[in-house]
Amino acid sequence: MTEEIFLNDDQYTRLVERLANLEPCPFAGKITPDQIKIALGEAGDIWPAEIYGDVVAAWLEECEKLRAME
Repeated sequence: MTEEIFLNDDQYTRLVERLANLEPCPFAGKITPDQIKIALGEAGDIWPAEIYGDVVAAWLEECEKLRAME
């Protein structure tokens, strides 16, 4: 079973533009999976579930910094 994901029009357009404009990695000579992953994350805010714990930890750390500044 697959899950459908619907993005708002602006987010979808940004993602499509970003993916369409990727240039080959100068070292690999092709567009790499890492470039696609970064584009999905940065332009579409689509990230793998495996990093969720790291994201939460970073968010909590940032909250602690803000609280210390009060």
